[in-house]
Amino acid sequence: MKGTRFYKSIIALLVIINIGLIVFMWIGRPPHPPHPGEGPLLSEKIGLSGDSKTKVDALEKQHHIDKKKLMQLDYELHQQVFKLVGLDEDPSGIQSQLNANKEEIERMTFDFFNDVASLCTPKQIEELHNFIEHRLMRMGPPPGPNH
Repeated sequence: MKGTRFYKSIIALLVIINIGLIVFMWIGRPPHPPHPGEGPLLSEKIGLSGDSKTKVDALEKQHHIDKKKLMQLDYELHQQVFKLVGLDEDPSGIQSQLNANKEEIERMTFDFFNDVASLCTPKQIEELHNFIEHRLMRMGPPPGPNH
């Protein structure tokens, strides 16, 4: 009798621990990061107001629309080039399109930030540089084990 009572107590304790762990994980999970174009606008992060804020918000919205199209094209070109694997076909044409698309994305992004900078005060440009630097750090490889 004592053995079954002991096992029932252990099982009940494990069930309570499991339920508590599931509840803790459900409540304590971090929110998902916002998708591009969602969350705080660039104009808010660098402290713009008035007409400059309105212009930058419009530029940012259009930038995200244009970049999304180019990113979709990038995906489609990658699909095309990897369909050639094992077919002994030359992927040079598609790779040239991929490179041109990547150049367009980079040029468009630089032009966007340059246009934003033209509407900023020197202090806001400093904030813009901090924002860009933070974004570049996120794009790079993760820091090594010694950092």
